[in-house]
Amino acid sequence: MAIPKHVLIVGAGLGGPCLALSLARQKISSTIIEIRHGISESGGSLSLGADALRVLDRSVGVYDRVRAAGFVYHRIGAYLEDGHKLGEVVAGEDTDQGYPAVRIMRPTLHKLLIEASQAAGDFVKIKWSGSISTIDEDDTGITARFDDGTEIRGDILIGADGIHSQVRKHVLGSASPIPLFTNTCVINGFLPRSSAKIPSSNFTFPAIMFTPAGVFMTIPIDPEGKTLAWGVTTSEKERTRKEWSEFELSGDALRMARAECSDIQLEPVRSLLDNAVESEARVWPAYSIFTLPTWHTSRICLIGDAAHALPPNGQGSAMAFQDAALLGRMIASKSASTSYDQVFTRFEALRRPEIEKVEKSAKPVSSLKTKSGPWIWYLKSWAFWGFFKFKGGVLRMHNGPIYDVDAVDLGKL
Repeated sequence: MAIPKHVLIVGAGLGGPCLALSLARQKISSTIIEIRHGISESGGSLSLGADALRVLDRSVGVYDRVRAAGFVYHRIGAYLEDGHKLGEVVAGEDTDQGYPAVRIMRPTLHKLLIEASQAAGDFVKIKWSGSISTIDEDDTGITARFDDGTEIRGDILIGADGIHSQVRKHVLGSASPIPLFTNTCVINGFLPRSSAKIPSSNFTFPAIMFTPAGVFMTIPIDPEGKTLAWGVTTSEKERTRKEWSEFELSGDALRMARAECSDIQLEPVRSLLDNAVESEARVWPAYSIFTLPTWHTSRICLIGDAAHALPPNGQGSAMAFQDAALLGRMIASKSASTSYDQVFTRFEALRRPEIEKVEKSAKPVSSLKTKSGPWIWYLKSWAFWGFFKFKGGVLRMHNGPIYDVDAVDLGKL
């Protein structure tokens, strides 16, 4: 059983095209199956650190285009609600880790990955409007059957279909978990930079501000830095999908953010919230899933949020990219005597410890983002001040070398 001739990938979000492009660079063909009808125009902005950009550069080949399309930055200013600057958070350094950080709109990143996939010729095909009804595995391959009666055959199938993964249900059956709401949501929007009042001459973007209402962040999203994304992370009750949409479009989300930040006069928080348009504010409710007992069967493997959707941590895209690049490398390195089950088992063994590290580091950070009463906020603000002071006013997002997919010891495959 040598390397596969045809890989089926369910999900044309970010992780699926990343895997397809990684395989294409190693001369392995794939078909991406996506239930949507085309490229999505929905979604907010996201930050890509050195760990994500390294993959997009070395394994996927789109780094230059991503960097050119987004806002490049190296440090984030950190402030308390009274305007006191705690210090800076190092997000990326060209001279240190080899990559800066880039803030980019998710639809822009998605379009770049899809365009690169379409440019890969016969190595990558995309089936839009592909609603899978059944998945059948046998000794020689796997068949995905669609609601319209058609089917497609491949050697293996990779589920990159996100937190609400349908492939996960096939892998785990009745044991497949229902995503759990984390009691946290991000209310966000976009405004011209001219709409923000700058509190002082030494204030810089991007900036993160710790307040009793939660964490407020603002960051440019375009190469020239003319448009700012703003977002406040706060606690909220769970809603249905329809209710979340109504909460967003009715303007209730922005009104809630304004109400919770009503006592905060810190700029640019105040001007950004005051100038935001109620109907244009967006909401991202954060969900996660329990740790899965397994990510694979003999011919199916899950990656990204389908396998390990974590509480908010800013690393979701990077984790999916790393999964895709590493699995692509392992698939291409597979020997004829190694089964796909063995490849997937080894993949899990390599990736689970990395996911656990991110999950462990995300838990204390998540607790800092929630709304605080007066006494809790008093303790938090002093804790922020003390921690930055202890670190000399500079925190690093990465302590030590960044994760390098190419340096991972694959073992015998």
